Amino acid sequence: MVRFFMFLCLLCLPFAAGAQELTTCAAINQVDDEGKATFAGLQTADRYTIEGIAINDPFIFNDGATQSLILYVQDETGGIQVFSGSFYGGGMAIYQSVGVKTGDRVQVTGLTGFYGGKTNMNDRHNKDNTLSITILDSPGEPSPLPITDLSAAQGFDQTQQTGGEYYQGRLVVLKNVRIVDGEWEPGAKLTVQDPSGNPMVVELRHQTEIADSPKPDGLLDITGVFNQEDTEAPFTDGYLLWPRTIQDFQPATSGSSHWALYP
Repeated sequence: MVRFFMFLCLLCLPFAAGAQELTTCAAINQVDDEGKATFAGLQTADRYTIEGIAINDPFIFNDGATQSLILYVQDETGGIQVFSGSFYGGGMAIYQSVGVKTGDRVQVTGLTGFYGGKTNMNDRHNKDNTLSITILDSPGEPSPLPITDLSAAQGFDQTQQTGGEYYQGRLVVLKNVRIVDGEWEPGAKLTVQDPSGNPMVVELRHQTEIADSPKPDGLLDITGVFNQEDTEAPFTDGYLLWPRTIQDFQPATSGSSHWALYP
């Protein structure tokens, strides 16, 4: 009986050895009190693997001139950007055939870097460091996290328990907001306000083609990827929303009497 049990254990070993060790998004996203990355593997030659849901199609967040890979992956602990630039021969030229779509569960293995206030997974501008991206299944995108207070959502908390570091890289929905500034055009950075007058930037990335549709009016619920683009220390600011399609702009599902104060 003992020998039979040992035989069963040996049968299991190849599968255990072949399993990929995963790192959570929250672990990679660790920062200090100035928003600087503290992840031990940052800028090393070590490759890390994450697993989660793709919350955008990987080429829609480009500007009008580039075809980079800009993919956000969300797990149970947070979200992270996966990046490969087209300017050195990466991007769409390498990864288009992978065919990742919003809602796919993916496993990504690659190096890490820090830019814009956030740690990302990348190939360090070198095709020899190609990312490994595998589609596991397609359960659909997660429900967006609701945000009702834009000021609190953009607060800095290095523990990732609240504010911008908590929402960073995740799918969210800004509830009951109004567009108050900015031209409705490709690449525009709009300003929206919540009922208390707190502002936040919503950027219409060129290849989303959002601005090709008429501008929505009134009170809105706007879904998108919560991003950070802060290129100067301390990296505690620069949070903004990247909606993915015009369908991310929907009439607000709940009103607020406070809006009477903001004509």
